[in-house]
Amino acid sequence: MNFDVNTFRQEFPILKSKNHFNKSLIYFDNAATMQLPERVIRAMAGHLRAHNANVHRGIYGLSAEAEEIYESTRQEIAQWINARASKEIIFNSGTTEGLNFLASQFNTLTAQDEIILFIQEHHSNILPWQRLNAAIRVVAMTASGDFDEDDFRNKLSENTKIVSIAHIANVLGTINPIKKIAQMSHNVGALCIVDGAQSLSHGPIDVQDMDCDFFATSAHKAFGPSGIGFLYGRASLLEKFSPYHVGGGIVERVAFDQSPIFHAIPTRFEAGTPNIVGVAGLRASIHFLRTMDWPAIQSYQEQLKNRLLEILKRDSSIKVLKPDNQRCGIVSFVHNHAHPHDVASIFDSEGIAVRAGHHCAQPLMKALHVHGTVRISLSTYNTLNEIETLSIALEKINRIFTHK
Repeated sequence: MNFDVNTFRQEFPILKSKNHFNKSLIYFDNAATMQLPERVIRAMAGHLRAHNANVHRGIYGLSAEAEEIYESTRQEIAQWINARASKEIIFNSGTTEGLNFLASQFNTLTAQDEIILFIQEHHSNILPWQRLNAAIRVVAMTASGDFDEDDFRNKLSENTKIVSIAHIANVLGTINPIKKIAQMSHNVGALCIVDGAQSLSHGPIDVQDMDCDFFATSAHKAFGPSGIGFLYGRASLLEKFSPYHVGGGIVERVAFDQSPIFHAIPTRFEAGTPNIVGVAGLRASIHFLRTMDWPAIQSYQEQLKNRLLEILKRDSSIKVLKPDNQRCGIVSFVHNHAHPHDVASIFDSEGIAVRAGHHCAQPLMKALHVHGTVRISLSTYNTLNEIETLSIALEKINRIFTHK
């Protein structure tokens, strides 16, 4: 089945807009946040119009309706990522909160314990672990920008307690071999934690096949709203954890002269009033992902990526920072004559939205010997015509900065 991008684009009202230069929007900043289809927008608005009530313990009908949407979303996520049970899904504000929650559970680690990270990690998968007492060991990347399995093997030891790694790296688009990493981690008794921020928009996820212990992700990077995400965790591990935040809704008993008795998982980890309308939007985005013909879409995404790389590599003023093609549709480059911010600014004048800077990956920038990059991140609603427009904008940049 062929993928019809023009029909797909009709789902996204913002793609019909123009930017402040009155140019049609070409949105290439999808690794930062993706645009929402109309059905997700309608789901959130509809929830507020018809189902707006708090969840948990409400006796009246409106609260029961909100509760059904909230808990059925948990069940649908569990099915979509192949978790063993819905209790293994914890709602939160997104990947960053999920990783912070996990780091908070390991505050008894000592200086003899070790945590392994990849050089390409986002700051959200570095900073929480740096707050612990454990030593951090960093796996290098190969010359082609991939995960260095040999270096990982050499750094693994009986002291390794946690391996935390992005499934898809947010700067170079590197797709890491999570299943193999998880198996190697488990062989030394370590837990495998996956930053799945970039994962859901590139195809179905199977956490059991990955064999990871935890998987954190955000809705806004997969056609959903911002401020909502979820953490998957093995139930046997979550049951050993204490609440990250405490407050209403997570306890069976509170007394001044006794210790609290917390609810079972996952409720004990969702203190206070949750982002209920965000969950309604997340539910709609999961429904949207379920409707997609993934083999056709992945073939189309590959076509987009290959054409983008072809254009960038033929320009002698540009250096693509992952030289091979084993990546998803996230491509970072530097221009030999123009600062990344200047490139992004000129792109903007042509209606093209890209990200420029260090992309919350300063250790990677240091390893690459650059201060920042221009990042183009593609989505299913992008087109080959948009990439050709980018090619014309690159010619404009070269005329300005190289006088050619």
